[in-house]
Amino acid sequence: MNRLAKLLFACCVLLTVAIPLAGADRVCLINGPADAAQSRYDLAIEARRELNISYFYVGGEEDDFTMRGFALLRETARRGVKVRLMVDALFNSIPKHLGAYLVREGVEIRVFHPLDPLKPFRFNRRLHDKLFIADGHRLITGGRNIDNSYFGLSRFRKEGDTVFRNRIDRDILVEGETAAQANVHFMTLWNGPKVKPMHVGKYRCLIRLDDSPKRLSASRRRAIPPVHRAILQRDIDKAKAALDRAWAEFQSKPRVVQLPSRTDWNQRLRPVDKIRFFADPKGRKTRAQNTGFHIAELVNNAAPGETIWIESPYLILTRKARTVLGDALRRGVRVVVFTNSLNSTDNLLVQAVYQRKKEVHLALGLEIYELAGEPGREGMETLHSKSMVLERAGIGVVGSFNIDPRSERLNTEVAIEFQSEAMAGELLRSIRERIEKKGVRIGPDGLPVDGRPRYLGASPKKIRRMKCRTLPALIFKGWL
Repeated sequence: MNRLAKLLFACCVLLTVAIPLAGADRVCLINGPADAAQSRYDLAIEARRELNISYFYVGGEEDDFTMRGFALLRETARRGVKVRLMVDALFNSIPKHLGAYLVREGVEIRVFHPLDPLKPFRFNRRLHDKLFIADGHRLITGGRNIDNSYFGLSRFRKEGDTVFRNRIDRDILVEGETAAQANVHFMTLWNGPKVKPMHVGKYRCLIRLDDSPKRLSASRRRAIPPVHRAILQRDIDKAKAALDRAWAEFQSKPRVVQLPSRTDWNQRLRPVDKIRFFADPKGRKTRAQNTGFHIAELVNNAAPGETIWIESPYLILTRKARTVLGDALRRGVRVVVFTNSLNSTDNLLVQAVYQRKKEVHLALGLEIYELAGEPGREGMETLHSKSMVLERAGIGVVGSFNIDPRSERLNTEVAIEFQSEAMAGELLRSIRERIEKKGVRIGPDGLPVDGRPRYLGASPKKIRRMKCRTLPALIFKGWL
């Protein structure tokens, strides 16, 4: 009996030690486009139960990476994995016939805040989460949306006023309990009132033929004629052929993805001391319970002598942001911001406000660096990553949160905060390398310190377009 009691006691001790170790979170920074594409492919291939995906923007039929991604989701669903895709209702380019075909193949698609005339104030509140969750155990989040430009596949070219350029971005791969928390957040939104099934129009008659409700005899809705049904079926077949072609091309020429994968993510994942998942509960900006509040708390808790490094594609300071950063600067905290120049930006409205307020931000004490690009390649990239490092504290933040009013007040946002000197150091090296290689310091007068022009090579046409947007941008500054 004593021997049995000792054995049970030993087992309890082992379980007490092993369970926290097994549940410890591990993270891996994903800086380059190749790793970003490979990690998403590997998580989808390894998924066994469910794959939950949430993005602000997803490309359409003309985008190669998007079509290959849709083909991958279809193949994943065919393996019996539950695939859920949640996108913003306004900022996605999924055509109805392609969405209908994916739904018929088992990929559930829902949209956040579809246009509703009875709820006009919802129009300005958009889904900005970027989540890629496999089996509730592994998570990829960060700044990337889904199209060629986020994965290094966009060739720099101009078509009229539109410029196609690649985006500099960053993600983080997380394994453990934090991924489960992100999955709970996803499912809360998915099952909440803000999200509705994707509207596919008359293609719905081809999605579920067996269990579709019978038409009431008193209904005024006309039955779809066979000729019209045949036309709709032709569109569905066209979507199937497009995905078949995309999948075949992906298998023969994977481009940025290695087939089979040669990346061992278990070896690249590293443990961290502490980690937290930030989100806006149920998609609401609840006081003291939103992503912006938690990020502001990190800045408020920064000790004198700390250096905070921030990457943000947009830099518009709200009154609260000015207060938080101003208090930190007066305490002796150094704040360095890396953002877009007019030449590299993809948002002229935001840039119009930033150029107008730049000297004010500099007078506050911020050190600002703008993306100038590499020599001979100026303007071929735009900064899109959203990251922050507290250098001395060893704290890093990677997520979807921009330094602008829209992220603070309107859009849903997510972020990962981790505490680890090694991982924070790796994130800091990546930020500083980008600044040293592609950035230029902005002096107190708002001009580059190296003597280059204020707008860093932006074309006269782009300068005029930006200036024409200054007045409306200042009027609607709270929505940018």
